[in-house]
Amino acid sequence: MTPRFEANGWQAVVADQFTFPNLRLVTQAIVNHIRRLQTLIDNFPPRLVIGYDNRFMGQHFAEVAAEVILQNGLDVYIMDRSAPTPVISWMISNLVTTGAIVITAGDEPFQYNGVKFITSRMAIAPEDTTSDIEDELAQLAQLSHPLKVMPMAGDKEIHNPKPAYFRQVERFVDLELIAGISEQVTVDYLHGIASGYLREILRPSGGQITELQNSPLADFGGVIPGILADNLLELQHQVRNTKGPLAMGLAIDGDASHLQVVDETGELVSHEDIFGLLLDYLLVNKGLEGGLIKTSRRHDFAEDVAKLHNVPVTYALTSDFRVITTNMVQELALLASDGLGGYAFDGHIMERDALLTSLLLMETLAVRQKPLSVQLKELRSRL
Repeated sequence: MTPRFEANGWQAVVADQFTFPNLRLVTQAIVNHIRRLQTLIDNFPPRLVIGYDNRFMGQHFAEVAAEVILQNGLDVYIMDRSAPTPVISWMISNLVTTGAIVITAGDEPFQYNGVKFITSRMAIAPEDTTSDIEDELAQLAQLSHPLKVMPMAGDKEIHNPKPAYFRQVERFVDLELIAGISEQVTVDYLHGIASGYLREILRPSGGQITELQNSPLADFGGVIPGILADNLLELQHQVRNTKGPLAMGLAIDGDASHLQVVDETGELVSHEDIFGLLLDYLLVNKGLEGGLIKTSRRHDFAEDVAKLHNVPVTYALTSDFRVITTNMVQELALLASDGLGGYAFDGHIMERDALLTSLLLMETLAVRQKPLSVQLKELRSRL
């Protein structure tokens, strides 16, 4: 069966469809797509970042993908450790590459793995790109020798992605300010690849947060690493028992693209409310400019906040982030959301980043010195 390359790339059960031959085939299809666009990209020859998460044999799968790319004569920057998708995406900018291949299955169960292609815009591949890769896959599947070997192999370099990403988030938030309230924040990583990241980001500023399920496990401790209701009970209990007026809980999914927020009372905060609150904070307290990209649901809280500040709203026809990021670039928007707990920010990667979102929400507490429920109540009173 030929792999399908769709909205989240290619995902399949390991040892069933996610096999070494299929991984090589998918990687070759991506390389063929890049080669066809070679005259339109800035750097020559094309260069790719390769990253992976904590799933079973992730590093080995990444090495296999890198081998295909190198044999095609392209250069590779391969990460020296597993890392979240947003962190790997930032390496595209930091290393000035054509894109990134990430070995991950997002928040799918541990039996799955997959391949995402992140473009030079640091955005998940748009529909025309994924369609082109699918066409390449169909053609390659008909060949007896689909893999190419160029006379001269590309070069491989190994990189630690953390320092560059940490410097990037420091441009967005005041870590010393956040450190002052961090002890009241609890983060549940669901044993995903982001485990420990917020603690490490805040450590130089003296910040300390409470962390749950904070070791990256290949089987995610036996749970599906998504922001599901059953996964949030321990976090809600912890927040209810946290001392301090600015308590908050954050659940981050398996690849750090989505999050669920818990307010100081232990109640779940809707994604719509968080979207509106983030927009208000970025416009009022950070002094930024621009509108938002949202899914087609009309007359919701985020839209009302946008109208309050007289900023444009663009409606994506789907929660497919390939469409949303295309709209974000076209409309020069400040903020975008898929309505499912994923948020992207202008000036950062054009992909959902739960780590940066978490830090911005902590900064709202530190700057406004009011719990989430109070901030939302006061914002509603202004609408």
